[in-house]
Amino acid sequence: MPGYAVIDLETTGFAYNSRDRICEVGLVLLDPQGRQEERYTTLVNPQRDLGAQHVHGIDATDARVAPTFDRIVGDLTDLMAGRVVVAHNSAFDTAFLVSEYTRAGWPLDLTPDMTLCTMRMAREFGAPAKLSDCCAHFGIELANAHAALDDAEATATLLTHYMQSSPGSRVWSQWVDFAETIRWPSPPRMATMPVSRGSSAAGSSWLDDVFRTFTIETEIGGGPEYLDLLERVLVDRRISADERRALDGLARSLRLTKPEVEGLHRSYMMMVVDAVCEDDLLTPGERALIIQLARLLDLEDIEVEALLAHATDRVSAISSEVALVSGDLVVLTGMSMARKVELTRLAESRGLVVWPGVKKGVAAVIAQDPGTNSGKAKKARDYGIPVVGEAILTG
Repeated sequence: MPGYAVIDLETTGFAYNSRDRICEVGLVLLDPQGRQEERYTTLVNPQRDLGAQHVHGIDATDARVAPTFDRIVGDLTDLMAGRVVVAHNSAFDTAFLVSEYTRAGWPLDLTPDMTLCTMRMAREFGAPAKLSDCCAHFGIELANAHAALDDAEATATLLTHYMQSSPGSRVWSQWVDFAETIRWPSPPRMATMPVSRGSSAAGSSWLDDVFRTFTIETEIGGGPEYLDLLERVLVDRRISADERRALDGLARSLRLTKPEVEGLHRSYMMMVVDAVCEDDLLTPGERALIIQLARLLDLEDIEVEALLAHATDRVSAISSEVALVSGDLVVLTGMSMARKVELTRLAESRGLVVWPGVKKGVAAVIAQDPGTNSGKAKKARDYGIPVVGEAILTG
């Protein structure tokens, strides 16, 4: 459909061609006359830590439960194809878009000179370059800078102002005509549910909706036999290759379908939560156990967070303490080097050993944001090691 696709991206950093990734998309669609038609935004799981969280303010758990870019690439293409791509500093956004499309397996032939840049155009209209300054110059509201949709809304309003300031110019129709000649890839549209900021917060109705999909399966034939073997396999909190084959073999012999097995896994996790909450106290170690077992059973991060939210609601007391004693190994992750040096000194003053990597025997992984998706935090969750905040050392 002809018109404009005004986009803003929040990213983990600036290295689009190596380690940094998109972590939020904001998109505003305008018709050829500059009238708003549609808005779209979602967080994106960058599958790594979030970088400068003090700038974009994205919660790590929210990002971790969000879809990866390959899950939204079709939805984005459906919205943007045939339209003029517009951004404030489009060279930056274009570079990240092209990189993410390529990683997802859908190479995109889009260069900055094929896009409209409201930053480049600012000089023509006598305005400063920075988005916030440019908006202030024209009296355009920008309430939440570095929130992708707010920035995209402001950029869209800025573009409309430019268009209204030069109503007789043919440049706008030329751009619209040109955009229809750009060839976009054709990834399938998955209609993936967007994830907004605050989705994983305590009391989230979104998590409640996810948890309502969990049920104790009592009507599945062969269910008790499968759950009995599953419980025995998970006693040591691991599933070996032989144990995996045994579970798969039993499921086949019982004629259990894949959805039925997945339902039984969720049933098992609900029983784990019931057992953990029986003493009316939820500890970091018990949270780590829920996460570890759920990951072994291939539950999605959003399902794990729904289980944790349910466990939190079930108890009247929640402990944030991990009993660290002199000689314990701790790992630091997801923080600046200066902060890491500071916390290392503090940990060593308490007799703790700051270890460079996660291994069995580590007592805790300490992060600026415990929801971080850093490699060390991922490994800790696999091992059932609590990932906790800095307060364990500073509080």
